[in-house]
Amino acid sequence: MPVTEFDFDALKEYITSSRDEILRGIAAKEKKKYVGSSSSMTSVLSHFHYLLSSWRPINASTLSQGFPDKLRTFTRLLRAPSAMFLRYQDGVYAIDADKEFDSANILMNLGKSLEKLLTLPKEDFERYRRTSTNKISAEEESAIPEAYHYSTTGDFVMRSQLDAYDPRLPGTGMFDLKTRAVVSIRMDVRNFEHGLGYEIRRRFGTYESYEREYFDMIRAAFLKYSLQVRVGRMDGIFVAFHNIERIFGFQYVSLPEMDEALHGQSDTSLGDAEFQLSIALWNKVLDKATAKFPKKSLRFHFETRDAQTPFMYIFAEPVTDEEIHAIQTKNSEKIEAYQRRILNLTPIEETEPSSSPAVLEKAESQPSSTPEIKTDVTSGKEAQAAQESSPPPTTTDQKPAAASTDSPSAESTPAPEQQAQPDEPRDLLAMTLIIKNKVNGFYVERPNEYRSTDDWTVQWELTELHGPQAQSLYAACQKRRQKALAGRGEDESDIAANVYIRKLRDISRRGRKYRQEEDKLDKEKGIVVLGESA
Repeated sequence: MPVTEFDFDALKEYITSSRDEILRGIAAKEKKKYVGSSSSMTSVLSHFHYLLSSWRPINASTLSQGFPDKLRTFTRLLRAPSAMFLRYQDGVYAIDADKEFDSANILMNLGKSLEKLLTLPKEDFERYRRTSTNKISAEEESAIPEAYHYSTTGDFVMRSQLDAYDPRLPGTGMFDLKTRAVVSIRMDVRNFEHGLGYEIRRRFGTYESYEREYFDMIRAAFLKYSLQVRVGRMDGIFVAFHNIERIFGFQYVSLPEMDEALHGQSDTSLGDAEFQLSIALWNKVLDKATAKFPKKSLRFHFETRDAQTPFMYIFAEPVTDEEIHAIQTKNSEKIEAYQRRILNLTPIEETEPSSSPAVLEKAESQPSSTPEIKTDVTSGKEAQAAQESSPPPTTTDQKPAAASTDSPSAESTPAPEQQAQPDEPRDLLAMTLIIKNKVNGFYVERPNEYRSTDDWTVQWELTELHGPQAQSLYAACQKRRQKALAGRGEDESDIAANVYIRKLRDISRRGRKYRQEEDKLDKEKGIVVLGESA
């Protein structure tokens, strides 16, 4: 069924964390303060991974030695600032993704239709066709229950939607469904028509290969996928590779396999420990912000900077419900118009956020610091090795991976336009977060070859920023986020991207000719299906 024939209006509306009464009720029952969904939390959790792992390079050792791409960083879009709303209601704060710079793309809708295709019998899936004589009604669709896992840790209640189950899998047996468009679509999703002919034709190779798609998944998606799997207590993901017109194949990727690429080890102990520490640090940050602005909804920006000693910028400002609504619906008319044009959709009230925003540039000037407390995240005790009230000292451990805890250093001065301040600045809590990793009593840059019996503690320091400097740093962070979302795809930059996209379009043109020839052969000789007798 072509995506344009699928009746998206028949699908249930996605329920955000702030509108989920069941989630809020669980939080009240469990006496928890914060609630969130896997989709709204993973973008921020990614930045805690960058901080705790000191920007650990990806591990691409599973690829063939002939694969030419030597990049070992995450994509620009994944590395950049993350924004969220913390919406207050009746003693509970709900985490919603910030959709200010959302833009429409066909992949937002295609993922929904492909999920139905992969989980329903053919006759049930056909009921979602617009022209079906037995089309599913809104009442029938709403009667289909959603399956969720709810988990608690710290002051959080986390919700994860469950896609699929197989009793042969270990643990809960649950796994997530993911639809992954080929590189020609992802790199220029706004002009996806030019990439439709791109095919996956081989296992290895720079282009038109599963190896290319797998490498790009490591850089662009594995971190988000692994965090969603952990939030939902799932075993892994089931990926369908497609070019919008055609599905080329499937691959199951377990959590240990993703951890091998992200953390350098298939033992999930390191990823599990990092996840718990990330939640604990996030808990501390939210506690500080909600204490400063009690019983108010807040807008947050998080950004881990790739400095000699990585640190995180955190900005929080109070917002009203009216301001949140204006931000969240800023581009809704454009999104609806695009969907009606591309998919023949009727107007909709709300669309889900697309990928996380951003771009990474050089760090701004050094903040004047007001140090807060340093605490061992795992024990809650005062940190013994970094007790000074001034910016933390440089670690002198002779371990090869010893981390420096210098304060965030200036790499460049904000541009004049970034320094311009409004006449009446809004209330703002601006902070930097610096951490030190300690494994089995030794300071390290990042844990390696970690086992469940190891002892990993994190000493942290929140430094509050004040005055015009805080406002200018916040404005610069927002500008980076906006600039990133103006890009075409998940990892492109200026001239180099244009050359790359032209290359992909050329391959797509050749792919269309190849598919026409294959279709002609299939028509002449028939399609052979594995397992069927001739």
